[in-house]
Amino acid sequence: MTLPSRYRVQSLQQAQVSNSLYHERIMLAPLSHSEATTLAVGLRRCLLKGFEGTCFSTLKIQHSWLAKKEIGCYEYLALPGIRETIRDIMMNLSSVVLSGMPIKGQTAVLYTGQEIGVFEARHIRLPEGIQCLSPNQPILSIVVPLELKLELTIERGSGFRIRDGGEPEEGLLLDARFNPILQVDYQIQQTERRIEFYFEDKISRKENEIISSTPDKKDSSSTSEEQIKDDLSEKAEKENALDFHINNEQKQDHFCVLLFDIWTNGTIQPIEAMQRAAKQAIAVYIPLLRFASAVSSNTIPPKQLGLKTIV
Repeated sequence: MTLPSRYRVQSLQQAQVSNSLYHERIMLAPLSHSEATTLAVGLRRCLLKGFEGTCFSTLKIQHSWLAKKEIGCYEYLALPGIRETIRDIMMNLSSVVLSGMPIKGQTAVLYTGQEIGVFEARHIRLPEGIQCLSPNQPILSIVVPLELKLELTIERGSGFRIRDGGEPEEGLLLDARFNPILQVDYQIQQTERRIEFYFEDKISRKENEIISSTPDKKDSSSTSEEQIKDDLSEKAEKENALDFHINNEQKQDHFCVLLFDIWTNGTIQPIEAMQRAAKQAIAVYIPLLRFASAVSSNTIPPKQLGLKTIV
């Protein structure tokens, strides 16, 4: 049996800006300020570092002019017939959003042929099982007919990887944005509320329960009104004391609301990402609970552990 939780989660705003950009605002309440801070920091780190994704990792360029000159390709080189530099092409390729599970070493190809115009991500020939969620992302612009071929390596990983150079024979390294979570912001807002906790309604309910549980008038000749009042006040005090211990934070003058703003690249929904981050956080505490139960049954003396007892 699952006990009801006093915490409430609600989606306040959802927006699909494009096929590769989703935004959602999620609210979690009521929390104390310390609870809100702990949850915000922990969940944000899980969101930004605990997810895997697919993207282009390396780039190889085959250009007719490079073959004639017999020179290597580097980042700030401007190729004839192409409006963008190599660096601009690399940045555009890093912005392409891919989904799927690639095989190690799998590649995609962009071949321009003798055509002139703007080539976008939808012109890239992807292997089977890989999809492009940003087909309108511009890659490069061809101004004169030429032979150009881009060979792209597809890789799956986690987090972000900034390029640090690359040998020409291995290909130019791209900024790999594996994590599907683009940005995570949070706010902790303090909300005031009334401290009346409907004590009168609870007492009235208890009074009806006590009166209904008392014997009938025929059998209650020995029961006095003072005894009924004493029972009523005693049970009401017990209930109020129990509610104070269980829901002491709910009776404060204020509580905190935790707001999460999550942006994803479309391969995962923001609310799904929040659920996966919560599972990762919970997975850390489960071994601690099992460890505590195991230690209580199998206690090892300090001497066997090599510990010195302090008198």
